[in-house]
Amino acid sequence: MAFTQYNGIFIKGIVNVIPSIIEDNLDLNLINEEDRIKVVEHTGIRYRRVVNKLSNSVKSLFKKGCLELLDKQGWKEEDIDVLICVTQTSNLNIPAISCQLHDELNLLPDAICLDVNLGCSGYVYGLNTIYSLLQSIGKNNAKAILCCGDISTSLIDSEDKSTKPIFSDAISVTGIECIREINEKAAYFHLQTVGSGQHAIYAELNEHQQLVMRMNGIDVFNYSLRYVPDNVNRLLEFIKKDCIEPAAFVFHQANQIINSSIANKLKLNPKNVPSTLFEYGNTASASIPVTLSKFINTHNEQNYWVLISGFGVGFSIASALVFISKDICCNTLEI
Repeated sequence: MAFTQYNGIFIKGIVNVIPSIIEDNLDLNLINEEDRIKVVEHTGIRYRRVVNKLSNSVKSLFKKGCLELLDKQGWKEEDIDVLICVTQTSNLNIPAISCQLHDELNLLPDAICLDVNLGCSGYVYGLNTIYSLLQSIGKNNAKAILCCGDISTSLIDSEDKSTKPIFSDAISVTGIECIREINEKAAYFHLQTVGSGQHAIYAELNEHQQLVMRMNGIDVFNYSLRYVPDNVNRLLEFIKKDCIEPAAFVFHQANQIINSSIANKLKLNPKNVPSTLFEYGNTASASIPVTLSKFINTHNEQNYWVLISGFGVGFSIASALVFISKDICCNTLEI
């Protein structure tokens, strides 16, 4: 996709909803004790979060996050012009989660609502879609909500050693606002798709007719190393004309081997590449806002730019440079 850029549209707040149930990879009975230690060392993942599926769905988690975001931002339901939900673990295929939430949140009929079926690149794709819609609406102070995340453990085969130690449950809700009187640059995007990599991560029915995720780790690694650094470098080259230096690089939290290899290939200082792998694992499309929130909450004294990059199932790659204001509010709900 061609590069896109937007003026006067800003992220105003992020709410992460994370299960309080914690599983420890060092206690994972699926593999022996020696291999458990190697898994933690190689993936960087010690703990994973698992939602109580009897009392929670992706929709219910999105709703909790939306209500918290509205409260923290002081926004009213009638203020919301766009609602986009990015998930691959919808509780219902029909109707869209965004339409269900439209009713439960009492949004106005003029609100634009849609679902996006994307995984680990979904946060950046969702942001770009919202920025584009807000720019086209032509309304000052137009507001949008982006819901991202999955109950990934609902797709995990309990006997699959390649996925069980990696994936966690979490969702994130982001508030975005268009302020037309501020005509300053606010975001740059570079989105790509490499469909030949669609079989690196996929879902299939197992022998019990349950839908489970399958992952070819070598393919995921190879596609990530081949395409993600190039995607990021091309975006950096595009923004060089505006002399912007990112304060941090927030990547989708795939695993430590992949993320460290990408950072090394880009010649990044590890201090500028925050991670939440150890405490949360791979939280799919929620991993970028979860990690971004961690960085923001420790760097909230000034304005700066952050480069975010999502990549994975599809094979889909999306990077963006977004302006972060010091008045942004980020918080986490444990359920």
